[in-house]
Amino acid sequence: MTFRYFVLSLCAYVMLSAFPAKAQIELPEWDTVDISTQDLGHGVYMLQGFGSNIGVYVGPDSLFMVDNEYAPLSAKIMKALSEISDKPVRFVVNTHWHRDHRGGNENFAKTGAIIIAQRETRRIMALAQKDPQLQSEIGAAAENLPIITYDQAITFHLGDETIDVRYVPNVHTSGDSLVIFKNANVIQTGDMYFNGFYPFIDVPFGGSIDNMISFYDELYALADADTKIIPGHGPVSNRDQVRAYQAMLKTVRTRVAAAIAKGTSLNDLKTAKPLADLDAEWGDNLITADWLLGMVYADLIKHGIGPR
Repeated sequence: MTFRYFVLSLCAYVMLSAFPAKAQIELPEWDTVDISTQDLGHGVYMLQGFGSNIGVYVGPDSLFMVDNEYAPLSAKIMKALSEISDKPVRFVVNTHWHRDHRGGNENFAKTGAIIIAQRETRRIMALAQKDPQLQSEIGAAAENLPIITYDQAITFHLGDETIDVRYVPNVHTSGDSLVIFKNANVIQTGDMYFNGFYPFIDVPFGGSIDNMISFYDELYALADADTKIIPGHGPVSNRDQVRAYQAMLKTVRTRVAAAIAKGTSLNDLKTAKPLADLDAEWGDNLITADWLLGMVYADLIKHGIGPR
């Protein structure tokens, strides 16, 4: 198997899933999905439907949007946006390449929106788009790809708001973006942080539990007691909840690393249920304990179980 075929096979596996972490999840009847809107203050809103959380800033003459969920929800999302403001969407930032975050790119681009992402995110999307077996999932249209990419950071000055978009490598994927609405005191993390349940770590595409744990130190330092944090999935969060989430992941990592050091196989590790005490609070949601164990096990085998 060539490396290219291996990568594209992984793309297919991830992208054909309704949600990239759990192939068994069923897509809803799109007509039944409602889009909720939460006002976070200072012109920033969070929208939720089925897929990623969406961040929106209402600028003086246009809307700035972060992520856009699945393509079949674009019309509903646009309607929800029209109830916030009659201004057009000018910018859409993709926090990473997974379909539940950028599925609506083509639809929004056709309305005149400019799609933006970190350059690694666009590279992965372009690679997948060239493969005939994957075009139906990512969409062959040029509008699906970001037309502006950045390397380390890009800043938008829109009215009274300054929006920093920063590259945070190899946390959830190899091309993650962190978005900071500075005046509003709102931070949007993409899938580098799930609030309230186990994370998805896309190990084949650069995700790392060690980098994820380290990222929460950075996120905590960027926030203050009043900062509202929009996670990739889950309700609006704060820095204290980030600390609790970090502590949970440290526990998961310690237990999986100890099992690997003892020579425990992944199947035996899953049978032992080492996360049973954590499941009541963090399990039984998008990501199961067994799924998380598999991701962390693969990550630590790949990178070594000692501190990175």
